[in-house]
Amino acid sequence: MRDIPGALRFVNETGFCFAFTARHSELPCLWHAACGERHPLYPEHTHSDPFIGLVWQAKDELPARRALYYGKAIKKRPSLISLEYLPAFYRLIAGDRGEDRYIADYMAGRLSPAAKRIMDALNERSPQITSELKLSSGCAHPRKRAEFDRGMAELQMGMHVCKIAEFYDPFTFLWERFTSRYQPEVETALALSPEQARIRILQQYFRLAGAAAGQDIQRLFAWQPADIDRALEALVAEALIRPVRVEGQNTKKIKYFCFKSFPAAYTEC
Repeated sequence: MRDIPGALRFVNETGFCFAFTARHSELPCLWHAACGERHPLYPEHTHSDPFIGLVWQAKDELPARRALYYGKAIKKRPSLISLEYLPAFYRLIAGDRGEDRYIADYMAGRLSPAAKRIMDALNERSPQITSELKLSSGCAHPRKRAEFDRGMAELQMGMHVCKIAEFYDPFTFLWERFTSRYQPEVETALALSPEQARIRILQQYFRLAGAAAGQDIQRLFAWQPADIDRALEALVAEALIRPVRVEGQNTKKIKYFCFKSFPAAYTEC
């Protein structure tokens, strides 16, 4: 993988992956793929590294073309999600609420006043560059920078807003409401149940990882154990994964599962 078309193919083939990570990579990583190494050493001078540069270019260009989604969607790390799997992630984060769900999140205490004002401003006019959004949300004063940054972080984590472009002269971001930018994917998401979304993500995760335990899934996706158990049971019932024993592990405490076509490196339960 040495160019932007190759980066897009990689994300579409994996479905979801990390953008940058040097270790503990529970998922495929675009930077690792660019390096062509499983455990590359993170460069000391990233600005001159061609592989880091390619990932930076990909995470700027591909979301700007609406070819994929980029954000801190998995483990709060920079992540890339294909449009095929974006509805499943959105369904689990946003629920089945419509465009005004940010108001419900604010009323429930899940969004700060600054985040609500930012969303109010984007509902009035979208997209907006960062400086415009600070003005229209009442956060232009330098003392309100931290408040604005926290609000934007909340909105990105909740898939309320997304960055759609970066400009470098001067440096700034262009922001849009998620529901406007990814309207077809949002409509697809609202037709899914949470269980269907988890099963869809987990089936692809097992294709990528080969084998995993419930604890691995919880650490990666931060789902509730009961929800994970139901999704695993559904995949076992459909013969898409199978329970296995891992030599040297206490399977009374930890139960492992293996993708249906994974090589026979594990013992069937």
